[in-house]
Amino acid sequence: MKCHYELLEVARDADDDVIKKSYRKLALKWHPDKNPDNIEETTKYFALLQNAYEVLSDPHERAFYDKHRENILKGGFEEDYKDEALDLFQYFSSSCYRGFTGDKGFYSVYGHVFEVLSNEDYDFVDDPAVRYPQFGQADSDYDTVVGPFYGFWTSFNTARSFVWLDKYDVRDGENRAHVRAIEAENKKYRDAGKAERNDQIRELVRFIRKRDPRIKAYRELLELRQIEAKKKQEEHRLKQIQKNKERMQAFEEDEAAKAAHRAQLEEIMADLEGSSCNSDSENDGELLPHCVVCNKSFKTENALTNHMTSKQHKKQLQELKKHMKEEDAALFETASAEPEAKTEKASEQSKKSKRRAKKKNRAWDDNSDESEKEEVKQDEKVEEVQSELANLDLGEAKPEETEVVEDENPKEKTKKRRRAAKKPAGAVVEVPPPDDLEPEIDTQPKTASCDKCKEFFESRSRLFAHLKETGHATLIDSAPMTNGKKQKKGKRK
Repeated sequence: MKCHYELLEVARDADDDVIKKSYRKLALKWHPDKNPDNIEETTKYFALLQNAYEVLSDPHERAFYDKHRENILKGGFEEDYKDEALDLFQYFSSSCYRGFTGDKGFYSVYGHVFEVLSNEDYDFVDDPAVRYPQFGQADSDYDTVVGPFYGFWTSFNTARSFVWLDKYDVRDGENRAHVRAIEAENKKYRDAGKAERNDQIRELVRFIRKRDPRIKAYRELLELRQIEAKKKQEEHRLKQIQKNKERMQAFEEDEAAKAAHRAQLEEIMADLEGSSCNSDSENDGELLPHCVVCNKSFKTENALTNHMTSKQHKKQLQELKKHMKEEDAALFETASAEPEAKTEKASEQSKKSKRRAKKKNRAWDDNSDESEKEEVKQDEKVEEVQSELANLDLGEAKPEETEVVEDENPKEKTKKRRRAAKKPAGAVVEVPPPDDLEPEIDTQPKTASCDKCKEFFESRSRLFAHLKETGHATLIDSAPMTNGKKQKKGKRK
């Protein structure tokens, strides 16, 4: 065997550029096509040149070759080497095999090498069922044969003991401490030999893997798979882009349809608002739910229902019922009561009703907002008009006589009563003629009508409720009554 540096005609410390230039020059010289007269010899020499360049161009293989150059060139260790293991250095060259097929081909030669290495370790393995992955053939599957083989042998750790490398004999130990020292020293030599053997096997595996056609084919397959994966990824990306475009187009169409629908709804709402503007003033009371007792409108029926169950509404309803009962009692009093007392009672009841209404309005004002305050003020005006109507309608008395009774001084009435009480029991009381007496008050239920809408009601309570709800109350001019009072007073004087 010839040294790689000698084959390439370079020094052992030559750099990569020098080795590369020398290899190209020699390859052109020894190529079989350049030497048609001596093809067989030039072919063998050209193969040696290729192997030498592959080893020296790889930094890792070159370092291993430089370290064990002498052993590789000699084809093994010296004659005094006692190890019976397979010599691996002869297989670090492409000259150990011829082609890739046949008995001396690549797969046959290296398959035999790893079979021998496996058998060497089986004798030191505790489990007899353990078997190491084998090299395989040219058509072996990568996933089941090639891949597991290189995965195991690239990190191989031999099970051999290397006891033959012991430098000292433990039988020469004088005592236990001496024996332990000898064993520790021998262990160092064993570990060193074991590490060296592992490095040789791992390096041979790397050397073979670099030249294995199955690895090259698998790398090409991986590249094809990677290209296909990128192609599929690109197709998927384009499909996603197309889907996004379609979604965007559909979204824009949907937005346009929504905008058209929204515009149509706005037109319909505008038409409805325009058609309802004329009837809003007439049907305000009918459009929204309204509570007659509290004189308050609501947006929905549910809001009105909730209001009907509130304490404030119930309290207002009780007050209204009580007030209506008192008014009904005042209407149906017997005609035997004194006209003056009836008139005073009616006026007092009217004043009480005013006070209650004012109290209600104050309580209502405390719990309502600014808009409700304006409604309460309007209700107070309605109450004043109602009280005026009550004073005018009670007893159907004449305005002049009613005002006289109201304007009389209570002190004068009290004096008259005292004078009447001081008269003796047998005294004759002067009775005024029938023409001077006030006419009796009619206690029968009367009908009432609204001045604005001319609608008739069975009682004044319903009339008042109607006035309060619709706001049809009107103020009565009291000027004639004032003149009547002055004339009446003048007559009395």
